[in-house]
Amino acid sequence: MTNILIAVGSARKGSVAHKLAPIVAEEAAKLEDVTASVIELDDLQLPFFNNERSPSDPEYVATDEHVIAWGKLVSESDAVVFLTPEYNHNLSAIQKNAIDSLFTEWNEKPIGVIAYGWGAGIHSVNALKETLPVVKAELREPVTQLQFTQDIGPDASLIDEASVREKISATLQAVK
Repeated sequence: MTNILIAVGSARKGSVAHKLAPIVAEEAAKLEDVTASVIELDDLQLPFFNNERSPSDPEYVATDEHVIAWGKLVSESDAVVFLTPEYNHNLSAIQKNAIDSLFTEWNEKPIGVIAYGWGAGIHSVNALKETLPVVKAELREPVTQLQFTQDIGPDASLIDEASVREKISATLQAVK
């Protein structure tokens, strides 16, 4: 059984990510031998990284209870799928901080990406393509990119539901 953690990368109330997360979970539920859980990164209350040592330092020890809990969630998952908005041509701050807070937990972890925005989340995808290799995570293709006014509306309505679900399913299959 593959355990997929779906990490919602928006802290905005009523954001598109919060409306898409149930759709991603529904598509994951359709896959054989897969369980999926959704985690709102904002709910983790991770502090901005402030440890004296980098998580990549062999002597690093997480001391914050929220970071420890996040590390356990990532360690216990077989794969992580980031549901990512694009803010000012980049990842959201909570998403980048969640990645930066850990290191060994990411090593060889299959990662899927479902991005969205006016530019289909391309800048968030590019930021993840730069960041994930540094923590030795394995970004799996295909990446789902959802374009406002083409795939989804700015209110998260599905303009082309079949296509959106097919793209999401392909990303989930890649991390299975």
